[in-house]
Amino acid sequence: MIVKRSLGLGIFTQLSTLSTAALLPRQLAYSGNYAIVNCGAERTAILHTLLDEVYTALLPAIQDAESTRGPAFQAFFKDAENGAKVSNLLANVTEGAPAFPPADNISKGAPVMFCLAKRGELGGKTATGAPFDAFDECVGSVAASSMTGTKYIGICPIFWTSPELVTSPPAPPASNQPASNCLSLSRNKRQFKGTAGDRHGAAYLAQYKVWVVLEEIVHCYIYAAFGLGSSSKPLDVYDANAAFVLSAQDSLLNAPSYVLYVASK
Repeated sequence: MIVKRSLGLGIFTQLSTLSTAALLPRQLAYSGNYAIVNCGAERTAILHTLLDEVYTALLPAIQDAESTRGPAFQAFFKDAENGAKVSNLLANVTEGAPAFPPADNISKGAPVMFCLAKRGELGGKTATGAPFDAFDECVGSVAASSMTGTKYIGICPIFWTSPELVTSPPAPPASNQPASNCLSLSRNKRQFKGTAGDRHGAAYLAQYKVWVVLEEIVHCYIYAAFGLGSSSKPLDVYDANAAFVLSAQDSLLNAPSYVLYVASK
């Protein structure tokens, strides 16, 4: 798959340069085309497993997007013309397709997962010339953050240490039961049930590391394929009902929409 490159937008978090710390990793491993940097053996193995789970989860979503007839596709992407765009983007994720110029010896352009422990490990200058350190994004409950305009995804310490983050959602208890990812509907109100922490969108799904990884990778491929549209920063609409009412064009730019869609398959 070939992604459309839309580089060079002058936005807040886009880096025009990267520090040499990113080019001289202490530890470097690969999961397919994805590079995993400075994560140690145990955490690298966990990321490898998560990427395998992402791959497995994406396959039915890619097929569904190609048909454009599924209710989840129609809910989150609406327009049949988005079918090829969504399926191509998700296929790029499965392949680790080149999204950005290589520019270094770490990857051929696929997103790079960089485990952060402190300031000074990965940074550079923004398009306006201001200094930028990826570790500064690791505040509060932020578990990972893609560095818009680059192939780098910073994995924050809380990704590994938070007791609220678990690796993957549980399997359904029986074949006739709905998957734990499925959103509940309030048919009389024509909206999804629940609250932000209660099975109500990507905020609920974000407790699972597999969906955190998928969202940050999707951010990279959205930027490479579509840029930012008319916005000055990436679109992050987590609430399922808010994502449901996004326009067909904005839904393509919203990484949580892809997570909600894939998790519902």
